[in-house]
Amino acid sequence: MSDSAAHSPLWWAAPTAPGAVDATVTVPGSKSVTNRALVLAAHSAEPGWVRRPLRSRDTVLMA
Repeated sequence: MSDSAAHSPLWWAAPTAPGAVDATVTVPGSKSVTNRALVLAAHSAEPGWVRRPLRSRDTVLMA
């Protein structure tokens, strides 16, 4: 990385943890991920679950 890139306002060094991290993160739903999960579930030979899908017109129509 050039010296000018390191001082650019667009450059940001990601923080690092001082040790192991034990955490659970809940992220907002995504239409794209929900629709992909529905397609994968539809192709499965066994019943499956899509937990906490994003409810939107697109995902309801896909289901």
